[in-house]
Amino acid sequence: QVKENLLSCKMLLHCKRDELRKLWIEGIEHKHVLNLLDEIENIKQVPQKLEQCMASKRYLNATDMLVSAVDSLEGPLLQVEGLSDLRLELHSKKMNLHLVLIDELHRHLYIRSTNRVGQRGRDRARLGSLVKDSSPVPLMDVTNLSTPRKFLETSQFSTPGSSSMRDSSLLEIKEDTELDPEENSAVFMGILIKGLAKLKKIPETVKAIQDRLEQELKQIVKRSTTQVADNGYQRGENISQENQPR
Repeated sequence: QVKENLLSCKMLLHCKRDELRKLWIEGIEHKHVLNLLDEIENIKQVPQKLEQCMASKRYLNATDMLVSAVDSLEGPLLQVEGLSDLRLELHSKKMNLHLVLIDELHRHLYIRSTNRVGQRGRDRARLGSLVKDSSPVPLMDVTNLSTPRKFLETSQFSTPGSSSMRDSSLLEIKEDTELDPEENSAVFMGILIKGLAKLKKIPETVKAIQDRLEQELKQIVKRSTTQVADNGYQRGENISQENQPR
């Protein structure tokens, strides 16, 4: 229809200016309608794309897509009645997305970081049993582990000018679609915080971390105690078997 209108414009160039103005306005209107239809088609695919991003833990892409879609549905497309169900669905997903991000943040803060320590201890215990060394197992060296605390402490005693570098590094964090998103815990937590900032849920995140702090630390102590007890029991069995006569 737009193409036909443009052809009519060419044919009516010799007509009055009012008719040309009318066709020009109609062309602008049709172009705007086409843009809105394209936007509606893209938004209709958001739930499926959002599910794929959440399944692959591409949380920053999911957050950007969801926030943009909700803004469009509550802005230029607010009067489109056919999108009311989709509007409610995406708005509900946006309200609940920060809960998923907070859970992921807690998992990396308290579980992933301590799992690396436990894995280091198990590797050393296994190495000690292979060489059949009766000396005590050396203490776990946690000084070189990349924990979230050390990610924050790198510039704790730096100059004021370098703090802006740290702040800008969070703004420049981007998701790499080819790598495992959880491979680098520090970058992954930066992505989670950036997503929470886009959702305007930083105050809720801080409150959730404060509320769950004691519970999570108790769970760390419980898991660590279980690991130490299991490792000690296993090592005691190995020593008792080695000391038995043939």
